[in-house]
Amino acid sequence: MPPANVTTKVAVNLLLIALGYLIKKAGVLSREDGSVLNRLVLFVTLPATSLQAITGAELTWSLLVLPLSILVGALVICALGTLPARALKLSRADTGTFVIALCGFMASMAYPFAEAAFDVEGVRALAICDLGNALAIFGAAYYLSFRYSANGHFSYGESIRKVLTSFPLIAFVTALLLNVSHVRLSGLPGNLIASLAKINSPLMLLSLGVYLELDLSREESKVLIVHTAFKYVAGFLVALLLVFAIPYRGPQRAITFLVPLMPAPLSSLLYAAEQGLNPRLAAMLISLGMLISLAITTVTVLAFRSAF
Repeated sequence: MPPANVTTKVAVNLLLIALGYLIKKAGVLSREDGSVLNRLVLFVTLPATSLQAITGAELTWSLLVLPLSILVGALVICALGTLPARALKLSRADTGTFVIALCGFMASMAYPFAEAAFDVEGVRALAICDLGNALAIFGAAYYLSFRYSANGHFSYGESIRKVLTSFPLIAFVTALLLNVSHVRLSGLPGNLIASLAKINSPLMLLSLGVYLELDLSREESKVLIVHTAFKYVAGFLVALLLVFAIPYRGPQRAITFLVPLMPAPLSSLLYAAEQGLNPRLAAMLISLGMLISLAITTVTVLAFRSAF
């Protein structure tokens, strides 16, 4: 894809995020409405995007390295995250929120940029990487939310159920089965999936803008700074390690680099609210991470796309 086309697509992505933010500020939509848009993405358009991208892909066993690498990277960052949390002498609830926000990445944020830079190949690579990310979010992060909850009782069965009933995971497995069975989406089902996949990026970007919060608390600024510094330094080191360790070129390599540099997953806010941790802190960590990851992704896609 010519650089000018990539630049235009990235500019449109940024404008859609800004539009979502302005819509919220104008009072047309609230942050709660943003969560509804996120659910539409999670349960409808994102699975459709995975179905469309993977059913026609040429899959190999070596691609399993991608989700495994992302899973290991997420778990390592999460495990090391207890160190700065202890140094800050946070409360149990704040420590839980701090650590859970490090367990996994908001990979969904990278989809529009992966599509803009690498077309279907980028979306396909991201969908495969997101499998390992889902295991970290719905497995390890879910467990940690109970561990740090004052009255939480962890259920292995519930954790397994969350993983197995994740819509993106179901879509991935379905697409994988269709792929190995050489079944292609065509006719009415194919057109429906294609239409849903087409609106995934605009809907996701608008929801990110609606969800974005910029009002940071002075009291919590120290925690935000330490968490953000640790997350992105650790994420950058993991990203570099994966890029040099995995023998891929092109979209797979670029996506493996970008995923560890994505914000905290939205599920960290959900878990913090469910387990009585610190939802406000989780929301601020996500919002600040969105701004930083947005800058990283934009610069990477526009200036360094050819390096991969």
